Amino acid sequence: MPRRAFVRHRFFAPAFRALTTTLTLTLAAGCGTTSQLRPVGAGNTRVTASLGGPLVVFGGAPVPLPITRVGVAHGTSESVDVSGGLHPTAALFGVAGLDAGVAWHPLRAHRSLLALGFDAYGFGNTHDAVFIVDPWLGSHVRVSSTLSLGGGLHVATRAATSASYQRELSPIAPSLFAQAAFHIGRITLEVEPRWYALGQCGQCVAPGYISPGTGALGLVLGVSFDNVTTTNNTTSDPLNANASPPPNTATAASRKDTP
Repeated sequence: MPRRAFVRHRFFAPAFRALTTTLTLTLAAGCGTTSQLRPVGAGNTRVTASLGGPLVVFGGAPVPLPITRVGVAHGTSESVDVSGGLHPTAALFGVAGLDAGVAWHPLRAHRSLLALGFDAYGFGNTHDAVFIVDPWLGSHVRVSSTLSLGGGLHVATRAATSASYQRELSPIAPSLFAQAAFHIGRITLEVEPRWYALGQCGQCVAPGYISPGTGALGLVLGVSFDNVTTTNNTTSDPLNANASPPPNTATAASRKDTP
């Protein structure tokens, strides 16, 4: 083997194994993507990108792992969105990664108040493969024309794996998240703190993770672009700061009776 190839192999082999383990834990704990709390809207399309994961100490400061995802979401109706995505960081290390999901916003009067989602992830290479399902729920409220606040819970589960070292981890990894979204026209910037894998020992798998004693703390940053300027389908939502006030029925009735 040429020396250059040997050095490259010697460096990337442990890094590849470490990243594969990191990706598995991160994705099994709710994945490294911001949660799609906002309805897309019937016939509308949203392009998304995210960066982040568990926090580690680097250069003396806490920084999120650079796990990336790019994807697209489409509103099949006012209450249902479907989505799919690719995972570039995994691809850089020879791991193919795909995901697909659906989000349902069942409360017709104010769809932003409740989102129920289900995502599925598949990762693999010539050595290992893992399949993860992630039911989740969340809520968000638009408190001003430029700011939304929300949060929720992921309950990701490792459904299948070919890697024996992954079977040593708990298959279920519930994770809490909060989200602040900043709206600038069709662009939305998202900041999502995470508490990954509640009840698990995150540092047992990756000693560098920052942990409050159980699980691992994390941060995910996201950006999205809507093909139309939306108001989160909440123009009639009384919980929304931008909601239009309901019509004055008494005034309307008096106008109707006026000759």
